[in-house]
Parts: sequence; C-alpha cells; structure tokens
Amino acid sequence: MLSAATLDYKLRPLIPDDVNQLKVLHSQWFPVEYPNSWYDDITRDTERYMTLAAVQDDTIIGLVVTELRQSKSCSPDEIALLDRAQLRDSILTYIMTLGVRPQFRRMGIATVLVKEILSRLKTLPEVKGVYLHVLASNKHAIKFYESLGFGCCEFIPHYYSIMGHFQNAYCYMLYMHDGQPPPSPMQVIIRSLRSVFSYLYTLWIFVYMATKSKIRQHRTISSG
Repeated sequence: MLSAATLDYKLRPLIPDDVNQLKVLHSQWFPVEYPNSWYDDITRDTERYMTLAAVQDDTIIGLVVTELRQSKSCSPDEIALLDRAQLRDSILTYIMTLGVRPQFRRMGIATVLVKEILSRLKTLPEVKGVYLHVLASNKHAIKFYESLGFGCCEFIPHYYSIMGHFQNAYCYMLYMHDGQPPPSPMQVIIRSLRSVFSYLYTLWIFVYMATKSKIRQHRTISSG
C-alpha cells in the first residue's frame, strides 16, 4: 500500500503557474468561491501567505494555504485567541485551505503538508499560534487536527453557510513560541489579587522605612 513515505512526489510553494489547477481543485474540494485575486495573492505574496504543494510531475496532489496575520490587523475574534500580554508584534497564522486529491487520500500527505508548514513556522519566533475552522460535523478532520496537537478553543454556531444552510464550526488552535490562550476569569482574579498584594507590600515597605528613618532622626535630635 502506498503512503506519503513511499509515494514519489516533491514539496514546493505554490507558484503563479499553479493558478488554473488551484481554481479547479478548490471548486471541487470546498463549498466556498474564491475571487481570482485570491489565487494571485496566494501564489505571489510570500510575505503574507505561506503555502505548500505536494507535486507529482506537474500535478498538484495536495496543498495547504496559510495566511500570516499581524496581531495589529487581526479581528477582535482573532485577538481573543491569544493572551493580550503577547499581542505586541505577534503573528497568528490561519490555515485557510488544506486538501488532497481523492485518489491520494489516506496516505498521510495532509499530515506531511501540515507538519512541514508547522516546522517552517517554528523558525519564526513572532508566530504565537496556528488556528483554523472546521465543520463541527467533520469528525475525521477534527481527529486529524487533534492528532497534530491542535486543541479546540471555541464552538461557533452558524459559522458556515453551505448550499443555503448554516453549519456549526469549531475553532482549533495550536500555540507555539510560548504563546498562550487568554486567561480564564479565575486567572484574571488571581492576577489582580497578586498585583494588589504586590502594591500593598511595596507600600508597607515604604511606610516602614520612612517611619524607621523618622525614629532615627528623633533619637539623634534627642541625644544632641
């Protein structure tokens, strides 16, 4: 049985010559219609998009498209995925599309593609997390991402609109480079209490030292 380890293919970024193939594959794989400009962007803008294709001869048999999103330009929903203390100059990477041709599925190609993308993102310390959305009913995809270390961080009702019907989704996240989720309400309370105690302790030290200094001055005057 063929697998990603024995199959003859190579990995490379998407290039402008791939656009026609990409349009066909995305129309077959995903219930979303992407504008022509999007295909131009993902094959040309290498600073904003990190892409990878598994290619056999000149045929794309699998691909992944990710977008590197600067925290300063992220939406409130995206910002909510990360601890605010880590937002400055951070990047969140979104897995936009991941697909493999039907005849090459169950061979581990999708795993190779995602693992290679993650490996490359780990060389960028400003990347604090990688996230994606998945249909709540797609149990196979959920199991796949969980096997790669992604964790569910949010349930989103009616996130997708497919053929006129709303579908629920999960948001899955993988943190890296010490990236952390926002603190829970209890953690916020604990942090606040620590700040208060730290302030009170500092104030007590200041008062204590000031009082001690006044006592010394008083003794000096009295002895004089």
